[in-house]
Amino acid sequence: MKRRGFTLIELVVSLGIVGILAVAMGSTITLSMRALPTPGGGPETQASAGRALQIIGSDARLATAAAMPDIRTLTLTIPDQTGDASAETVTYAWAGSSGDPLTRTFNADSSTLLASVIDLKFASLTRPNVATDQRTTTPSDRVRVTMTVGSAEAVDVQAEFRLFNARVP
Repeated sequence: MKRRGFTLIELVVSLGIVGILAVAMGSTITLSMRALPTPGGGPETQASAGRALQIIGSDARLATAAAMPDIRTLTLTIPDQTGDASAETVTYAWAGSSGDPLTRTFNADSSTLLASVIDLKFASLTRPNVATDQRTTTPSDRVRVTMTVGSAEAVDVQAEFRLFNARVP
């Protein structure tokens, strides 16, 4: 007797195995999709903030003078970079509203450094008074940048930069 098809039990078992494999593959795909970074997510935002801090740090290390008219603006004077024999002015500024960009103005050319900043503060660190060992308002040769960035996920970053070439009173 020749058998021409599958029995009902064979079909049910094979459909069960195929179902289990389909669920396993679906779970694998779902887990791998969750592992991918989302646009504007934590890792991407942290990387953008890190790049911004690197740019600020490289300018700060070159600075011969620094000014902070308020806690949201940092103006650095750096030696000639364009070959015109005059010092350059680099200004980092944030408008102060959540979601506004951090801009970098090199002489008169402005560019966006970070698209969405929630909070930003520039601070000149104070140094201890030698005689009393108390904190004074005498500025040191260091600048602290503290910011919260992001749109989907907020990321807090902080860095201190030493102004190697600046004269401190």
